[in-house]
Amino acid sequence: DHNKTLMKIFISIASYQDLLLPITINSAFTNAKFKENLRFGIIDQCKVKLDFSKAKLKDQISYIHIDPKDARGPCWARANAQTLMQDEEYFLQVDSHTVFEKNWDEYLIQYLQTIKKHVDKPVISAYPRGFEIVDFEKKVFRKLQEDDHSTHVMIVDSEKTFKDGYFSMQKGLPSQSKEIYRGFLISAGFMFGESSLIEDVPYDPHLYFEGEETTLSLRLFTNGYDVFHIPKIPLFHCYVDYSNLAKRPMHWNEDEDKNRTIKWTELQAKSKKRIDRIVQGNLTNVYGLGSARSLADYKDFTGIDIKNKKIVDEERAFTFKKLYEFDWKESPKKNFLW
Repeated sequence: DHNKTLMKIFISIASYQDLLLPITINSAFTNAKFKENLRFGIIDQCKVKLDFSKAKLKDQISYIHIDPKDARGPCWARANAQTLMQDEEYFLQVDSHTVFEKNWDEYLIQYLQTIKKHVDKPVISAYPRGFEIVDFEKKVFRKLQEDDHSTHVMIVDSEKTFKDGYFSMQKGLPSQSKEIYRGFLISAGFMFGESSLIEDVPYDPHLYFEGEETTLSLRLFTNGYDVFHIPKIPLFHCYVDYSNLAKRPMHWNEDEDKNRTIKWTELQAKSKKRIDRIVQGNLTNVYGLGSARSLADYKDFTGIDIKNKKIVDEERAFTFKKLYEFDWKESPKKNFLW
């Protein structure tokens, strides 16, 4: 089947002491339409190594286990996961606490192919709808907003703009519509595109956590990539703290940090300097900004003047109001003129 040979998906998962990791892997695999086309790249930073020797997908998984004390934060782990990629056509990055809908793979590929008819370098991203744990032992979960099939767009949180240097909080917004929209922000917990994305805009291992999505959005945009939001994203993400049983330690918790030679505060400080260099255009390697579009172009499209830490158009940056009116098939350049 011609279709099958052309749709291998590399699934990048970086996990930190997460009891939901096996559930995420299993959910992706069992709910895929073309299971044989999945390849997993997993960086598992936890005390106990998982054993896939008896699993159905054992030949489709690259798994690296790292002691939590050697972990250097999410960006470092995700950069490492990307190095496990081989010749897969598609790249999907999700968090280690995600459950998937039936035929999610076909759904995402079809949307990407639809968008590709009009746009060279699309990336599909958004904050997925949530799920919560009802009973961890029995693997009972409850999906939230399950009946909300609208497109969720991403905006800057007006209360938390430039709260730490260039870094602003982002949030998802249900659009009440099932259209495709061209957006301007990336969610690290769900990002799907062609694998050329990784060649052009690889994850930066020198970043820590804050600024991860901001810098990725800027690097993608300036490298000529466009972010798209689609309806009914076929996966759900666990946003809440797990029950005590499945409580997940964070990389920056004090207990987690005490045995480390390099403390998380040092990683954070180094990361903040790095973000400044990226935004100022002083990082000229593959981890810096691209040359296809400028930060001035980004400002025109999004209403965010990142360099001067100002929001110049709230109806773009905070509410998406003006962006709902755009034809997603048109290049942003054309849209700037109105």
